[in-house]
Amino acid sequence: MGLATGVRHNHTGGRTLALLGLLVLFAITLSPAHAQAGVVAEHTYTYSQTATFTLTFPPETAPDTATLYVKVGTHTQDYPAPVIEDVAQQERNLSEEPFPPFTTISYWWDYQDVQGETRTTEKQQFLYEDNRLAWQTLRDGAITLHWVTGDKVLMNNALNIAQSAIDEIQETLKAQVLDSVTIYIYPSLPDLQSALQLTGYEWVGGQAYPEIGVVLLAISPSSEAILKMKRNIPHELTHKILYDLTGPQGYAALPVWLVEGLASVFERSPDPTYALALQRAAQDGKLIPMETLCHPFPAETDRALLAYAQSQSFVRYLQQTYGWSQIRALINAYKDGLECSTGVKQTLGADLTTLERNWRVWMEQQNQDSAVSATWTYVATIVRDLAPWLILMGLLCVPACFLWVGTALRPH
Repeated sequence: MGLATGVRHNHTGGRTLALLGLLVLFAITLSPAHAQAGVVAEHTYTYSQTATFTLTFPPETAPDTATLYVKVGTHTQDYPAPVIEDVAQQERNLSEEPFPPFTTISYWWDYQDVQGETRTTEKQQFLYEDNRLAWQTLRDGAITLHWVTGDKVLMNNALNIAQSAIDEIQETLKAQVLDSVTIYIYPSLPDLQSALQLTGYEWVGGQAYPEIGVVLLAISPSSEAILKMKRNIPHELTHKILYDLTGPQGYAALPVWLVEGLASVFERSPDPTYALALQRAAQDGKLIPMETLCHPFPAETDRALLAYAQSQSFVRYLQQTYGWSQIRALINAYKDGLECSTGVKQTLGADLTTLERNWRVWMEQQNQDSAVSATWTYVATIVRDLAPWLILMGLLCVPACFLWVGTALRPH
């Protein structure tokens, strides 16, 4: 009995070892070949200028060529490169082929070894941040703050403002917990402008990249720093929370007036230039149609400022008229892919043109004595809107009037 049992165990062990060997061989066959020992992949870059990738081979093992693969987001691009003196090198002109700011870049190389087998290096990653400046760092939960100049007391205030803004926005919009967010505070507007020179928004004091959870701000450590933090930090964080709330496609479907209007409403230190720009445009009859602001804002500084001012006022009117629950329902409507005017019609029961007229009446009432009736203000607004058509109708009726008078006076 004992001998037989022992034999069976030996046979079982042999079969197990054989099976394991086959599995290992099968795994090796399926796995891609990695780079040979001694091959070194490296990278360097200067923000917004050039990125250099190199692959160095041990002596007498270098192939004639190697191929660099660079992955940005979901897009991968290949760059064949010659191997000269045991080194393959590829430069990318970042002024012509820019990387998205403050995003993670992945890269690897392919080449053939001396036996003719294809080898692939391990994938490497790096954060493409503005390395022209020496950044300091603070962290608080999901928030990471980088800054250049200013003491830690000021930057702890910035963290507190950010956390308080997140709590308020999430509670108001009934949003889920925010994903991690990284805030970069540049020491001056020119510094930020140079970092944003490829984005087309060089004049702004901040920029959010909600898809990667990055916020860029220009706040110098001056006496006005806290005031600017209370204005700009909640504004940009609103973009991130809306993105997390709606997802990439839903966020892209949101009207710009709704996104920027909400961001401006949540500012804790209102921008006084908004009210002035809005009042002046209303008096001069130069308000931008809200339908136009469904799409990207104007590029001109003055009109862009007015677009922000109108969006803030319009969203505030909607909130005071319909409440935050309906604003949240409006966000959900666009999340579901509805068109700009269709979203407000379905959610609020009125088309965008009617809402815009009501908003203008509401604005005028804010600036008039309470004795002025809402009915008269509404009628005056309608008459003003229809004035061009009334004038045209009048001009068309003048010849008919002359013809009628002439016919009436003609002796029969």
